[in-house]
Amino acid sequence: MRRRNTIASIVIILTVLALSSVSSACTSILLPASSSVTGSTSVTHTCDAGGAPWELYKVEAKTFEKGALYDIPVLVQALTCVQMSDPKSGQGQGSGHLIPQVEKTNAYIMSGSFGIMNDKQVAIGESTFSGRRELQNKNAWLNIQNLSLLAMQRASSAREAIMIMGTLAQKYGYTEGGEMLAVGDANEAWTFEIVGPGALWEQGDAEPGAYWVAKRVPDGQISATCNASTIGALETDNTSGFMCSPGIVEFAVENGWYDPASGIPFSWRVHFTNSQRAEYSGRRIKRIFSLVNPAIGPTLDETNLPFSVPVASKLGIRDVMNLNRDHYEGTEFDMTIGLSAGPWNDPRRYRGMSFKVDGVTYSWQRGISQVQTEYSIVTQSRKSVPDELGCFWYGPANPDLTCYVPLYPSMTKLSSSISGPGAGAHSIFTRESFRWAISSVGTYADLKWSYMSKDVMAVIDKFEGGALENQASFEKDVTALLAKDKAAAIKAITEYANSNVEKVTTTWWQLLDNLMWKYDAGFVFDTKTGRKTGVAYPEAWLRKVVESKDPAVLYPQK
Repeated sequence: MRRRNTIASIVIILTVLALSSVSSACTSILLPASSSVTGSTSVTHTCDAGGAPWELYKVEAKTFEKGALYDIPVLVQALTCVQMSDPKSGQGQGSGHLIPQVEKTNAYIMSGSFGIMNDKQVAIGESTFSGRRELQNKNAWLNIQNLSLLAMQRASSAREAIMIMGTLAQKYGYTEGGEMLAVGDANEAWTFEIVGPGALWEQGDAEPGAYWVAKRVPDGQISATCNASTIGALETDNTSGFMCSPGIVEFAVENGWYDPASGIPFSWRVHFTNSQRAEYSGRRIKRIFSLVNPAIGPTLDETNLPFSVPVASKLGIRDVMNLNRDHYEGTEFDMTIGLSAGPWNDPRRYRGMSFKVDGVTYSWQRGISQVQTEYSIVTQSRKSVPDELGCFWYGPANPDLTCYVPLYPSMTKLSSSISGPGAGAHSIFTRESFRWAISSVGTYADLKWSYMSKDVMAVIDKFEGGALENQASFEKDVTALLAKDKAAAIKAITEYANSNVEKVTTTWWQLLDNLMWKYDAGFVFDTKTGRKTGVAYPEAWLRKVVESKDPAVLYPQK
């Protein structure tokens, strides 16, 4: 095997970096069915790219003739603020790289970048961990978006999805930096991590075009990935819970990343991906583990976390949603307190994440909930329902004040509020858009967070909470209808889900109007008394202002 990462390859590596897609900084949580109150396998994805598309698309199942070819589409995570449906984006157009097509593909729903869930209840979330830059490759054909869509199209289980993605990447090459996909089905949740082969790999090489590992989340436990690899040892004897590509240790030894004579056990995370970021990544994982297991989580070392921990009690779907909303409340890293939270305890910190003062670089705490989130999902794959009722909960914009709505891959059509031109884009504002309604309310709430966020959460409880409460009865009726008239059942699912999206969109624009009225000019209107009152800044915050020698303050004369 030839050495790939030599000084001679540095020029090629720089070219690869220039061509690689903009990575996102996402959080992904994996909960197997055995850890769920509803028996649901859930994977999550907070798509935190800050410039990616948020609209959704339904892709129908298709049949192809033998010998047909699949033109790998051009897909990138960040699209300079345009929709996938915009011809100027180039998104989704053929690359000219052809691979054999399967005879039949699944139906699925995708975002403008990633596959989300197919009609076999296979679901996917994502988190970038980057890893070693020298492993990227400009000759490879597949990136993480391509792999997620191939899994949607071809897989009937999480295990099959992993083998499809891994095998195709080994053959046709994986081009980007390190990526993780959370892959779930009605039975299991798996973490899949992949990196490229290095800059000198070419199509047709006998050596692998990618290196990858996959690990199943143990029953009764929870796992999370937050922009760093989480898989350590190669558990090759664990055939029921671990998979990987060949040649991993040998490649690490060849490149000087690992010395077997050192006596140190080999670690994919440490030696191969070199992806470890305690404060940026480990802190989020430790927070998730602490929330679901208060006895174990706080005792963990964020620089050396386990792959998973047991849940203290089974989680509901709303519990998982609320993990996405977290800002370290009640901890030493609480983002709702401190001078940067302002007088109204605003936990949001706008980009850039890092900043300089007097030549010294600082950064804000990296919470799970982020202002640059395009959308977040919580999937729900279950053995207790027909595949037509595989479900995922979709929430656009910042998770902290989003309203999750249920969507089903069996839907024949998606509301124009979430799909196509009506969904809007960073460069296109429209009141038809579900995302723009949610984001506008959340952004306005920044003006007086400690007050307005409570008003918004009350409406979220009504619609998101109401959808969760009604889910069992709705799905029971649909299950009965499926046995009698499948077409009518699919129509009912489509109308129910789209109606819910459109009701929330309308309500959120009304909510924005209400907030502008209620908190006009910094006052608070009391609906009980019919009067508006001034609200003084909290004393704790005023004390910090006084101590800062703020020039806007009139200080007492001595």
